[in-house]
Parts: sequence; structure tokens; C-alpha cells
Amino acid sequence: MRINVLCLPVVSMLLAAGSVSAQDHVSAQGLLEGEGFPVNYEAVEFGMTHVAGRVHMLTGAGGNIGVFVGDDGVFLVDGQFAPLTERIMAEVAQLSDDPIRFLINTHFHGDHTGSNANFARAGARIVAHDNTRRTLSQPHFIEMRQTLFRAFGPNALPSITFKTSMSLNLGGERIDVIYAPPSHTDGDSVIFFRDSDVIHMGDIYRSRGQPVFDRNNGGSFEGLIRASDFVLNLMGEDTLIVPGHGQISTRADLVEVRNIMATVRDRIQAAVDAGQSEAEVIASNPSRGLPWRDGGPLSIEETVRWIHAELADQSP
Repeated sequence: MRINVLCLPVVSMLLAAGSVSAQDHVSAQGLLEGEGFPVNYEAVEFGMTHVAGRVHMLTGAGGNIGVFVGDDGVFLVDGQFAPLTERIMAEVAQLSDDPIRFLINTHFHGDHTGSNANFARAGARIVAHDNTRRTLSQPHFIEMRQTLFRAFGPNALPSITFKTSMSLNLGGERIDVIYAPPSHTDGDSVIFFRDSDVIHMGDIYRSRGQPVFDRNNGGSFEGLIRASDFVLNLMGEDTLIVPGHGQISTRADLVEVRNIMATVRDRIQAAVDAGQSEAEVIASNPSRGLPWRDGGPLSIEETVRWIHAELADQSP
């Protein structure tokens, strides 16, 4: 059994400060097997960028955090890792002295949900899709990380869940939390800040490299294309996007990524229909001429391998 205990000085500092107990840290961050999300917490640098209206994007380690500053409280989208909670709170405090009232989990992966227990203890209500809470409530294996994660403790689980969509009104802004078609996982939410005209897409959309889908937790490559179309139908011409990873994006950026995915899919589908083997498909380099690159959770070859398996399983 291996437990991720990177940067113990930072973890110990948080334990001493009372922001996270040893039990909660193991529950929210601990692993049963594998390396998980290796992070040097002490080396993390944060950056806050204004997106539009009342929405900012906070970068650090893990998924991009959406920060909405209302008249009577703050709404966060995703929270990265537990040992970073105090620093995240300090960054948010530079925008507002009001409490963090809500934290939405766009999906269950630990680089987006690891701080749940800390924020809940600080008074935030955790919101997520039903499927995200279900996955977090039990041990869950992420194939692309080759890691089996512990179930979250009760105080780290979302206390508010929904099936299709829900809306909040904070400081005069309508915030729609919408279940997207299964894509990155089977519990993906997109958050639409209507008046600010900003959508946080979580890991359905990454502005750099190839897309990522968690195939053993309800995700699929075809699903990413469908979810992209779903969001394109929601947004306007000037809506801005906070991606799960990468830079603030436009509608045109999402269209480009969506069309790149469709091109790769069509190339691999044609090879499957022609009876080519997995090795032949990989050798043909179906992402040729497209801006995919290695360096994410999956290499380009692994991504192509997974797409081929998905399409081959669907073929008659």
C-alpha cells in the first residue's frame, strides 16, 4: 500500500492550523494503490486572472478554479488539493472579504475535489452532480493515473446534488449548474455565469494538448465531442470559457478543439472500418498535422489506443 505524502511540511502546517485533520487528509487525498497526482505543493505558484463580469480564474496546481464574487458571498468552481486550501483562500480574500458560500465540483477527480473537506469546514456548501457524489463515496480507480483512490469521508462529500440542472442567484447573478452529456466522466457539470457570460467547462475542455477522457468512469471520446456541441448550443458568440486546464478561451477556440477531435475520430473510424489493427492505426498517426502533444495524463499514442478501442467496440 502506498499513500501520497508529498510535501509533508505543508501538510503538517495545515494540520497544525486546524484546517484539515489527519483523517480528512487521508480520506480526501489518500491513495490505496498508485501514485495519484504527484505535486510539489511548496513549489506551486498561483495566478488570478479576471475573465469577465464578476468571474475570475485562479490557476495553481490541478484544475483551474472559477471564482465568482457576489455582493454577499463567493462561489468557487473546483478547489484543487487539500494542502493548498489556505493559500487558495488567501488568493480569494484579495478579491473579497465575504465568505465562500458554495464550491461546485465539476467532476470527481482529486485535482478538482481534494479540498472539499477544508472548504466544507470553513462553511461552504459543496455542490455536484449525483454521479460525482456517488463516485466519491466509494473507492474509485482512475485508469489513466493507474491509481485506486480512497472513498471521501462524509464531510468531504457534496451536500447538495442534482440530476439535470440547478440554478443559484447570488448578488443578482444567475448561475446555472448543468449536467453535461457523459464525456470526461459520467458526472461532468458545466457552470454558466449568465450575466458575466462565462462558462466553466471543467475537464470537458482543455485548451492545450489532446483531450482527456476517463473511460472506466463513464467518459468517452465521442462523449467529449457531444459535450462540446452541447456547450456550443448553450453559449453565445461572445461567451468566454474557463477550461479545466489551460487558458481562458473563446467560442472559436472550442469550435477548433471540437473539430480537431472530430477529425481524429473520423480518421480512426475509417481505419477501423477498413479492418486495420490497433498497431496499424497508431502507426498511421491519426493526429498528424494537429496540435496534440505528449505531456498530459495520457500520451498521444495512449489516447489513440483508447479511441481505437472505443470505436472498435462500437463497430458491427
